Amino acid sequence: MFLGLLPLLTLPAYRQPTAPIADRVSDLVARMTPQEKARQLDMYAGAPLVQEKVDNTHAKPGTHASEPALEKALGNLGAGSIHDLYPQPALANEIQKWVIAHNRLGIPALFIEEGVHGYCGLNKTIFPCSINLAATFDTDLAGETAAAIAQEARADGVDMLLGPVLDVARDPRWGRVEEDFGEDPYLSGALGAAYVKAMQGESLDSDHSVISEPKHFAGHGEPESGLNAGPVHAGEREVRSVLLKSFQPAVEESHAKGIMAAYHDIDGVPCAGNAWLLTDVLRKEWGFQGFVLSDLGAIRELYDRHRVAPTQQDAILLALSSGVDMQFYDFDHNTYQNAIVDGVKTGKIPMSTLDRAVSRVLRMKFALGLFDHPFVDPTLTDQVNRSQIHLRVALDSARESMCLLKNEGNLLPLSKDLASIAVIGPNAATARMGDYTVTPQVAPPSIRDK
Repeated sequence: MFLGLLPLLTLPAYRQPTAPIADRVSDLVARMTPQEKARQLDMYAGAPLVQEKVDNTHAKPGTHASEPALEKALGNLGAGSIHDLYPQPALANEIQKWVIAHNRLGIPALFIEEGVHGYCGLNKTIFPCSINLAATFDTDLAGETAAAIAQEARADGVDMLLGPVLDVARDPRWGRVEEDFGEDPYLSGALGAAYVKAMQGESLDSDHSVISEPKHFAGHGEPESGLNAGPVHAGEREVRSVLLKSFQPAVEESHAKGIMAAYHDIDGVPCAGNAWLLTDVLRKEWGFQGFVLSDLGAIRELYDRHRVAPTQQDAILLALSSGVDMQFYDFDHNTYQNAIVDGVKTGKIPMSTLDRAVSRVLRMKFALGLFDHPFVDPTLTDQVNRSQIHLRVALDSARESMCLLKNEGNLLPLSKDLASIAVIGPNAATARMGDYTVTPQVAPPSIRDK
């Protein structure tokens, strides 16, 4: 037995599968250069890394990785995460193999994609929008939906999904109401907790579970004038009693491992630079153990919209100090990574702050099992993608979300002998599946007609 373990014990601690994750993270961070650490906090677009793409966010089915593009973008430092790829499993494996082989410490990349009401890849199961799911008042159905979405995503090599949206929708003018669970913080919290728990499963180290990332933290659904990036006017009492109540169960009860920092401000303080929100409440009070990703542009907007940071570097370091661990296309890669490295070198930010953020990202990569078995089974996707079970869950959700209104007092101008109704307009013969969907799918007759 001892002789069998000897080869494992000669490996660095971070490469030992049986070592505690905390020890593996600590050992790996101690071996990393500042440049390697900064790289782990950066997100790269995936579509430019392949030979053929459908559009700027989706790789073409059957395509291969472009080694010149990978070399130019990633070099020998690897990648914190890769987004906007929506790979098939063979492509995910091909890119992951290249990333691991071409960085000094063999650190795998994290594949992150959208999955608000269905994994947003090509030809995947599309579920009713979140606002429809909320209308079911069914936490079990929320869990079944989330588990199905996670299963289809992980089978394609995706490790993390950006959802659910847990903002409390309190302004009907806000154009993203369909993405969340409505105006009630209790209902949103209950559905969100069930959703996160099912999406992450019993363990992240599986072939059917992913990191769930509730968004947009926090209060994004009550912007001034209903504008998506508008400020939120609320004091701490209202923030705690309403705007945070929809997120709290997902973190405290279901242990969400991702959080997206929003790009608006609350009472004048931008969320991406709000240490009270991202550190004091989220981590110290609620015990959050995952990592925080900025919403797209949230860190940059500390500099060019909110103007709370005099320089781009100051914006990057403010976000990092406040608790944002990874950027989302905020700045070009050189600007972002160099700002962090130079910030540590000049003493503007302590190395301990950088190590803290890097440790949070690496902890999730270890929890997902990416260091020990980084490749996905290419046969799994055919078993789970648009399966009869998933189509049935989508149909059940659609049926349960329908609300019938009684024609009280013959309010509607409809006679009892009405034979037909004309539906006119651009949506008359087109299925509108909502935001975060690709090509609309039609369920097979065996499912649709039952």
